[in-house]
Parts: sequence; structure tokens; C-alpha cells
Amino acid sequence: MTTKIVSFLNAALVSVLMLGGHSASAQPDILVLGDSQISFGAGKEYVRFFAELPNRCEMTQKRTKLLEKLGTRQTAAIGVRSTSLQSWTSTSGPTRGAICDVDKKYGVNAGAYGIDGNPDRVFIQIGKGKSYQFCKPKQTAFESMFADGYYDPDLLILTFLGNSADRWANLPDAAEEDVRRTLAQVPEDTACIYISSAPVYLKKTNDKRMKAQTAIARAFDRADAQCIAVEGFNAKTRAAIEGKPKFFRRNDAGRVKDPHHPSNAAIRQFLKINTTEFCDAIFSALE
Repeated sequence: MTTKIVSFLNAALVSVLMLGGHSASAQPDILVLGDSQISFGAGKEYVRFFAELPNRCEMTQKRTKLLEKLGTRQTAAIGVRSTSLQSWTSTSGPTRGAICDVDKKYGVNAGAYGIDGNPDRVFIQIGKGKSYQFCKPKQTAFESMFADGYYDPDLLILTFLGNSADRWANLPDAAEEDVRRTLAQVPEDTACIYISSAPVYLKKTNDKRMKAQTAIARAFDRADAQCIAVEGFNAKTRAAIEGKPKFFRRNDAGRVKDPHHPSNAAIRQFLKINTTEFCDAIFSALE
């Protein structure tokens, strides 16, 4: 058998294995999952944060060693609009539909950064494309994502809040359930951090989200598993972002037209204020 034939057969075998296991190309070392705040710009800031991690965090000899677990720190971020932890852990219903139902108006429902080696944001529909096969029948999105090493990040960042605000604030048991289901579906050897999404423009909305964050953070703390909660939604971040028109999209008259999606500058403030807590959580998760 000639060398060319052997090479062809080997290539064909790799292709079959990749199609069968739905192997994602350009596997990220760090994966950030969230809602529409990620797709509206926060994803870019998280990618930047991890690129600058050694400069942002107070480094020690121990932390420098732990950082080796993240390889080159190749970071990807995926934000799916109107989603929550419940969306990623459900096999049916409207919450799963937020991930898997094709957007009827735009044909896309998510923004992604750093997937397939592309550092720029691309708008995609989950379920379409070789790197977004998270909608298998009778499986949750998490189960499809992590099956057979399809995605296998060394660090998983979960950043959700808004779309679960009512659920978590009014039903603390629901927060406990979402945490149990998440921990059951995220591989045990995957270091994991939950950090709430950033404050929005309106105080009333933020008051509800603050209560919701307390519920979900307590649920993660009580679970005492590999996911560490960071309460990024706090008095300092609210004071910096809440009610500040400069951090939100405005119309020609200067009025805020999108109160739910802080600008990239706001996300930078959010991460800057929470840097110490976020860094502590990252290195604790890597231990």
C-alpha cells in the first residue's frame, strides 16, 4: 500500500471520527457561556481579561504554576439570547427552545467569540455549524456540549442572571434545582466559575436581580462542588453602572434605548471592580 493511500485512509478515518463524535475544531482552553450580554460585547471583554490574566491578577509562585493548567489560555465566549442555566440543563420546553429554536426573524440567536480560531464576534444559530451542535434529541445542551469530549475546556465560566431573575428571586428552591442540574451535567473534572452578568440601567430591575444573585450564589456555595460563585452584581458595580446613560445605547436625543445591555466600557468596569474576587475564584477552581 503506497504512502499516499495510507495518508488518504488515515485522513478519512479522522474525518469519520470527527463527524461521529462531532468534534469541535479549535478547542478553547477557557469557555465563557452566557446570555445576550455576552453577544452584545461582554464576550470580547472576557476574552481580553483572560489574555491579560497574569497582569490583572496578583501572581504568586503557586498561581503561576496553576496557570499552566490553562495551556495557552485560548478563550472562547458564546452568548445565547434570553437564556439561563435552566436553558442549558433542560431537554424540552421554551427554556431549551431559547437555545435550539431557530430565530424566525434573524435566523441567528447567539454571538460567539474565539470559536474556530476566529477572534472576532460572529452571529450564529445554535444547532447549526460544526462547532455549535448542542441540540441533540433527548439531551440537554450541556450534555451535547460535553459528550465524548466535543467541548472539553479546562475552565468553564458561567455568566447568567437576567433571564432567571424572577425564578431565582421568587423561588429559592428553583435556584437550588438549577445548580444541581448544572453540576450533574458539567464534567466533574472541569474547573467552573459562576459570575453574575453585569448590572443594567434601571434600579428596579437591578433590585430584583440582586435578590436573584443572592439565591443562586448561596445555592452554589451550599453545593460545595467544583463551581465557585462570584457575586459580581454588588453595590460597587451597581454604583458604577446603574443609571449611567454613557454605559448604554442611546437614541439621537440621548435617551437610553437599550437598558438591558451595558456597553463594553461598562463590562470593563464590571470586571475591573471584581478583579480580585474573580482572580481568587479562578485560582481556587484550578487547585
